[in-house]
Amino acid sequence: MRIVQLANFHSPTSGGLRVAVDTLRAGYLDAGHDCVLVAPGPVDEIDGTVRRLRAPRLPNRSGYRVILRRKAVLAVLDELRPDVVEVHDKLLQQWVWAWSRARRVPVVAMSHERLTRSLPMLMPFAPDRVLRPATEALARRTETRCDVLVTCSRFAAAEFGQRALVVPLGVDLETFRPPAHREPGRRLRLVVVGRLSAEKRPDLAVQTLRALHADGVDGELTVVGDGPMRPALARLARDLPVGFVGHLRDRVAVAAALGAADVALVCAPAETFGLAALEALACATPIVAVAGAAPAEIVAAHPGAGTSVGPDPAAFARAVARLSGTLHRREAARACAEAYPWSATVATMLAVHAEVVRRADATITATG
Repeated sequence: MRIVQLANFHSPTSGGLRVAVDTLRAGYLDAGHDCVLVAPGPVDEIDGTVRRLRAPRLPNRSGYRVILRRKAVLAVLDELRPDVVEVHDKLLQQWVWAWSRARRVPVVAMSHERLTRSLPMLMPFAPDRVLRPATEALARRTETRCDVLVTCSRFAAAEFGQRALVVPLGVDLETFRPPAHREPGRRLRLVVVGRLSAEKRPDLAVQTLRALHADGVDGELTVVGDGPMRPALARLARDLPVGFVGHLRDRVAVAAALGAADVALVCAPAETFGLAALEALACATPIVAVAGAAPAEIVAAHPGAGTSVGPDPAAFARAVARLSGTLHRREAARACAEAYPWSATVATMLAVHAEVVRRADATITATG
């Protein structure tokens, strides 16, 4: 089976989307299938199983590039002749739908964001009467213009109707594992990992530390990640023990930061899965997540691994105090992560692809 993945927002500094796309591709290749990723880049180039198409950077200092050349995408698809197209971007999905119908190539779409939650945070100036119809219309188009729609949590699936298939993502249980030895610290150690942008709410982590200090708890915070909010966060944290380590490309270094913490903070209220949350759990670090978002689903199904509360600094601080310092919490956190191996995600997605290809072949045979 030849699978072609299409993804915007795939770059060296991308977070969960890049990890998901790359891990799935590696799993498909290991299983003996053909798989090529088409993603944006500074120039047109071929790098192993990745085809980069020249694309401009977004003007928001994120470093992300977005493919604007529809004809180039469709030309690559005609060249590669896939059995199935796996799309990780709603714009690209709309582009390939007519192409896929004409060539009878099935499309499996993976939705990585819940726009009804994230767009209001990214565009606070836009009135709800404008955003809501727009996001609902996009959700309907996303759902109808694919053969299978995949989300990675019930929270993400709630944006759509009944067609969404929930396939949880996984975690690298070898790279992200409990440290052999944890140095005892005189301070409560917190960590937050993720892009420093409005929809991720990294300010909530800083405000949680401030609330802990107000309650007499001596704590410190390590911030792993970068983004447009970093200057504002530095100002917010200037009188607090907050360390900004920036974006870490080395996954082992990320694991070390997660494993050294007593509690990991998962602050995004619109997180549709939360790989960083699962990576913290794999390092035996319990998490505090925002109630209602996807990471809250994970810890709700695995008592003791963490908790979820409203996106309020005082509530987060109280939850941190309850979680910190107990061995059974760390054991529960690791056990929770072990329920999400990447091998299960890859196997499920391959079964999805095989079924849509089988159906497409049967339709071609029936219609001649």
